[in-house]
Amino acid sequence: MSKKRLQVILTDEAWSAVESVTKDATEKFESGSINYSDVINEMILTAKVDVKALQLKHTDLRRSLKVLAGKDDIDIEMAIKSLMELKARGGSSKKKASATQEEMY
Repeated sequence: MSKKRLQVILTDEAWSAVESVTKDATEKFESGSINYSDVINEMILTAKVDVKALQLKHTDLRRSLKVLAGKDDIDIEMAIKSLMELKARGGSSKKKASATQEEMY
């Protein structure tokens, strides 16, 4: 079996989920051993990712506007609908991060 190493950064929420599953899996399990890598591999293999929601969550509003502006044949109604959807979801995470930093000062 080929193994790959990858360093990832987990949110507090994701790490909590990994710890919880690891604790449940190792508690009273004496027939073998289970580590964080085993748990994370299983979580990845059984995960169902909503790709559209993931893309929307990480969409950069400024970049979206630049892409729309660069197109020759844009559907104005579709562009407005897309932008309204982004606005309803709260915009990009970069925008939120800069707003949070501004609130700190």
